[in-house]
Amino acid sequence: MIPPLPLVDDDSADSAAPGMAAEHAMLGLLALSESGMGHGYELARQFSPQAPLGNVVRLEPGMVYHHLKKLERLGWVSAVPEADPGRPARRLFALSSSGRAELGRWLSEPVAHTREIRLDFLVKLYLALQLDPALAVRLVDEQRDQCARLVESFANRQQRVRGEDDRDPVTARFGDMVLDMRLAQTRAALAWLDRVGRDAAIAVQRASA
Repeated sequence: MIPPLPLVDDDSADSAAPGMAAEHAMLGLLALSESGMGHGYELARQFSPQAPLGNVVRLEPGMVYHHLKKLERLGWVSAVPEADPGRPARRLFALSSSGRAELGRWLSEPVAHTREIRLDFLVKLYLALQLDPALAVRLVDEQRDQCARLVESFANRQQRVRGEDDRDPVTARFGDMVLDMRLAQTRAALAWLDRVGRDAAIAVQRASA
């Protein structure tokens, strides 16, 4: 069981995720299916409050179809009509070869900022654990390295700015608070990644046993 992420003070999922996390989540869900295909309503269920992924990103069915249209335009999925006698024609969405390649690229890259761990990284981790546990271990290791670099950068910056003599006392104090918060969040993320890394490594050992 992966421990909770200690970066935020609420457990609500993000809605209509910024960036491409939602689209890549859909690519991953299609990749998890045996056929590489799925209906829009099946994908929408994966973003409901009852689904594991719904704990990270919440999408209404209308937004799911909006993102699927975007994926079609990018050439990462294709719509395939499904004829069902006696029922209106429905569309299946199939993962394309370029979509699969894009998913692999996205899953292999850690996020650049601590704030992206809550959404983008958790989506990557959820998919990687199911598609390739060894990839999940590498992803966690690389994310840990990234967070360690951020901790060092924030700590050096904190030391540097506190040594400046010409700072306005009010704005300087607030700047110190912001920097201290970012440093604390990144250190907490680093500790969380240590625990997740151990859990992912155990999963790999069990899979290879």
